[in-house]
Amino acid sequence: MKKILFVFLFLLAIRPAHSQRMDMTRLQSVYDAIKAAGILHADFVMAQCMQETGNLKCKKCCLRYNNLFGFYIKGNKCKKFSSEAECIAYYKTWQDKRYPKWRAKHPKGTYYDFLKSVGYATGDKYTRELKPKVAWVQKNLRH
Repeated sequence: MKKILFVFLFLLAIRPAHSQRMDMTRLQSVYDAIKAAGILHADFVMAQCMQETGNLKCKKCCLRYNNLFGFYIKGNKCKKFSSEAECIAYYKTWQDKRYPKWRAKHPKGTYYDFLKSVGYATGDKYTRELKPKVAWVQKNLRH
């Protein structure tokens, strides 16, 4: 009886939870769109997308407004986009406005440093959460 219980618990532990399953086709598609838009540090940006949208599966986040990156507007409301492509274009514009100036002042800084500096990342916790996602993107999505 103990062996059966052990095997059952083992199988339960190694089986991925339903919420953790990822739609690889959708993730690859968004990643490809990020790269096609010319966004710098696409691996980091895709990791941000995964962080902000629960791997493109959240139901109660900004994703319902085609907001892939958790951008907020005045009043702490999700910025609404007509499409994911519009959101990606917005990120490109947002990055172009901020990143070159920051990079000139911080030539040895990382993209994590940039996100923290511009107020996108709220602190070290965000960086700790983002790092494994960046590694996952680098390992699992086509570059």
